Amino acid sequence: MTLHGWGWLAALGLLLFGVSRDAFAREPVRRALVVAFNGTENPKRPPLQYADDDGLLWMDVLTRLGFETQLLTVADSDTARRRPPLLDRAVPPTSTALATAVSRIAQANRADRDAGRSTEVMVVYVGHGDIAEDGHAFLTLLDRDLDASALYSRVIDALEADFIHLLVDACHASGVIGSRGELDPKALRRLQGMLERKELERRPHVGVAFAESDTGQTHEWSRWRAGVFSHLARSALLGGADINGDERIEYSELQAFVSAALAGLENAPSSLTIHTTPPAQAPRRPLRTLPPSGPALTLAPTRARLRLSIEDSGGTRLVDVHRASGERLRLVLPTRERYWVRTPDGEASLSRAELEAGMPALNPLELGDRGPVAERFREGLFRVPFGRAFYEGFATTSGIVPVELPASAEPLPEDRVHAPSAQEANAPPAWELGASLSRAPLGAGAWAMGVTGAWRAGLFPWRPGVQVAYGIAPRSWLNGGTLHRISVLGTLGWETPRPLSATAELGAGWTLLGVTAPWGHQADLGVLTGRAAAGLRFPFQGLTWRAQAHLLAEWATRDGARQWNLSPGATLTVAL
Repeated sequence: MTLHGWGWLAALGLLLFGVSRDAFAREPVRRALVVAFNGTENPKRPPLQYADDDGLLWMDVLTRLGFETQLLTVADSDTARRRPPLLDRAVPPTSTALATAVSRIAQANRADRDAGRSTEVMVVYVGHGDIAEDGHAFLTLLDRDLDASALYSRVIDALEADFIHLLVDACHASGVIGSRGELDPKALRRLQGMLERKELERRPHVGVAFAESDTGQTHEWSRWRAGVFSHLARSALLGGADINGDERIEYSELQAFVSAALAGLENAPSSLTIHTTPPAQAPRRPLRTLPPSGPALTLAPTRARLRLSIEDSGGTRLVDVHRASGERLRLVLPTRERYWVRTPDGEASLSRAELEAGMPALNPLELGDRGPVAERFREGLFRVPFGRAFYEGFATTSGIVPVELPASAEPLPEDRVHAPSAQEANAPPAWELGASLSRAPLGAGAWAMGVTGAWRAGLFPWRPGVQVAYGIAPRSWLNGGTLHRISVLGTLGWETPRPLSATAELGAGWTLLGVTAPWGHQADLGVLTGRAAAGLRFPFQGLTWRAQAHLLAEWATRDGARQWNLSPGATLTVAL
């Protein structure tokens, strides 16, 4: 390549830097603060068993979803004996440690805001909620209480974030499945008052999600080593609640998913309900957006319902779902060496590479549950499948702000009962913007640098779309003339929905070729053009990129005669 060509490559790099910088600026910086504490000073409420385990899992999951996460917890003897790696990054949940963590996040938020980036913080509390003798409600820390005033003034307001999501899993119960310490109705109303809308009216940027029961109890389950609400919320955020396939989880999807999971419980110790209040200034603000690249299980729609759970090799339950027939499912998972995928009829142990290949063949189950209470929860939780029909009915009756749903798909034929294939999954349409470098048109011995934009329908594996491009090759034509190329092409591409996918694409359309020069201007307005391209689509820094090598074929007029001109080149685009 000539020195002139290398100069254009350098300019192309600067252009791509500007494109990526603008794309990053639109994506908020996400941070998370997780506080999890088993203990309580109330002798009527024995310590919890799994709040510390919940805290570690929340940190694991939120980190996987792209949040910079801080954890405040202290492990009980059982958790400490298992020595989970993330425990080394935790600090005890004291009021001083909480203030330090909040200050650290606020400082980072201010720096990002000064740099033009928006900020978002998720605050998760897992532990005891209680009522003091003077009647005020509080959440429990290691050394003191966190009442409503302190929660909002010292935590929520002090974080200085553009948006805050507050998830609370308090008033846990202890035991295999059970509850401890019922709250009287008056006390329950005071505790709810910390979280309900009246406390949020002056904070339209804050959203809240929490669970309650008809007795003020929530539950832990030893099978999950977690609180029921925490596990359901994590399953929702990992992809179980994504009803429209846009990789975003909104408050309405979280609430509907958890409600579906709880709808099958009968004769349970108490009736659980989830409450959500999205930020008033942005009711459709997602709790989760497109996650970074990493382990994922993508399952295409099938006629049969799909109920499954995924654990790691240490037995930690990562996610549970029961997806209705005809619904696509993509579960984003914390990084592990191996995973156990289980359904009611079978199980399989998979490596990460095997997991990303789709649903495996399952072996007969080797283990079973024991005990009537465990059986009640095992049969009741996730008994009702979650799908579009449930979501639309739930949205209508509950009055939540619903997500935008794609047009209804055609019913699946009776013989479409098979293991899901990642290649059959659908996704929302994609807009892309980027830069290109190609040989100049008309056989000029120079390089043309330009910009390109594309729209692709979310239909896998075939993706129809449209591409618009502009290229310029300064002083590359006779007597210092500058060549211009403007093209509009219809395209048809092939790729898979996996985060890393090979791509191939053909396009055809029209191009305008023009020359601007001191001696005058010329243009060919009707150049028949074809394009063939191949490359990769890949995730990087939370964005989806596409790199392709291409060959342009233009039926253009030169020296009074029509002839084909071939121009090799490359493009790099980022999804908006």
